[in-house]
Amino acid sequence: MILRRLIASMMAATMALTPSVAVFAQTHQEPLNLNLPSMGSVAGTDLSPLEEQMLGEEIMSQIRADDSYLNDAETLDYLNHLGYRLVSVSKSHTYNFFFFPVIDKSLNAFALPGGFIAVHSGLFVAAQSESELAGVVGHEIGHVSQRHIARMIDQQRHSAALTLGSLLLAILAARAGGGQAATAVAMGSQAAMIQNQLGFSRSAEREADRIGLTSLVNAGFDPKGMENFFARLHKNNRYYEAAAPEYLSTHPLSIERISDMENRTRRLGARLHEDSLDFLLIQQRLRVLQESKHEQWLRVQRELKQELAHNTSQRKKSAHYYGLSVVARKLNQGQDAKRYAELALQTSDDKTNAILVKNFSEMRFLFGNAKERQAALRDAKRLVDDNPLSQMAVKLYAYELYELKRYEDVLRFMRNQQAMSQSNPSYHAIAARCYKELKQMSEHYQSVGDMYLAQGDKRAAEYQYNLAQKANDGDYYTMSQVDAKLRNTRAAILEDEKFKNE
Repeated sequence: MILRRLIASMMAATMALTPSVAVFAQTHQEPLNLNLPSMGSVAGTDLSPLEEQMLGEEIMSQIRADDSYLNDAETLDYLNHLGYRLVSVSKSHTYNFFFFPVIDKSLNAFALPGGFIAVHSGLFVAAQSESELAGVVGHEIGHVSQRHIARMIDQQRHSAALTLGSLLLAILAARAGGGQAATAVAMGSQAAMIQNQLGFSRSAEREADRIGLTSLVNAGFDPKGMENFFARLHKNNRYYEAAAPEYLSTHPLSIERISDMENRTRRLGARLHEDSLDFLLIQQRLRVLQESKHEQWLRVQRELKQELAHNTSQRKKSAHYYGLSVVARKLNQGQDAKRYAELALQTSDDKTNAILVKNFSEMRFLFGNAKERQAALRDAKRLVDDNPLSQMAVKLYAYELYELKRYEDVLRFMRNQQAMSQSNPSYHAIAARCYKELKQMSEHYQSVGDMYLAQGDKRAAEYQYNLAQKANDGDYYTMSQVDAKLRNTRAAILEDEKFKNE
């Protein structure tokens, strides 16, 4: 079975390198020609959509354990809203898409098997319009919907372990500070993989551009967004010419691709799109979150204050106040964080914006007095009522209830909320903390095990289920659940070992 061999080889490569990091990143940085015939039917692959989804989930379980994965509710909410706005007007009905941010300052995005699409923080921050960001996301949706990754896996499956291993080494080097050299390693790995399939790669890029552009227009964005991004990406990635000249020599220069895009957008005509407030807010949020050092946050704070002084747009002022609130919190400047959160809300032309309301509630709760904390809790509850499908709102209300030691209320709320399913590791993490405070240890260990299982770490889950069984302080139903989960997890681990040895 193709899927089993791929997962087994991927897991074997992962174990040889690191216990927690494995990313199969199908990047799209090579300049390719758009004027090629359609690839035809997307059904011509042995890998079924279900198998592709399972492979993607296996890879995502490793990505979520990596430090570069940004489990930020605000950004996840925005990206998935943007992504599904594009998916809803595309012809892709096969996949349940999931869009997620990665902390990486390079201008890039990539698609994984099964509808998982990553966007680098650097791309988000550098985007000069929401249409640019949407253009890149639409391009990646095109790769997924046309099953380009499944096709590549099928055609390269005999050397899949080598390809995955090479990419893993490059990404691990990048995480350790390899920078451009690590990217060159990844590009070299891709070049070796693609050399025998050059026509396929060109067709895939051309098709993804065409589908992405169509989705962009149908969703109401400016089609020039895609064109503008690719032009800047080419300028940003010129160093590849020195890093991998053989690879680039087999592909046309990106100016040809940009020219083709200009021709397409010219025929469509101008379609202006005003950036949403959420886009502006998340852009400033990621500007802060992609930094990790005190001096970097101080630099961002100085830049935001300088830019704020020259802003004339009301929305941009609100976004900059919001960014100042986020960075003040990072710098432990509590009162400034609260003050800027209030200014962001007061300046905004939308006083009900969920991101701004959430931030103001959170800052008042963290840095306010007892009266302010109660007001913040009421705001958080209203935010959930107004946005029942928002993970951001659910996490905020659960957090504030927890900090007030209302653990039973948190558990009751989590069982009834609609935004987070039990396949979400955060759902179980919240429950685990509450059960620990309530001294219900079998429930606590079971929830921790469920969290690890949702992350794909079966051995860690087995260990926690074993602890839950030994604690033995749950009722009959709870202990029966623990026993069943322990048996099933052990069986799954044995099955994985069998695949590795095939």
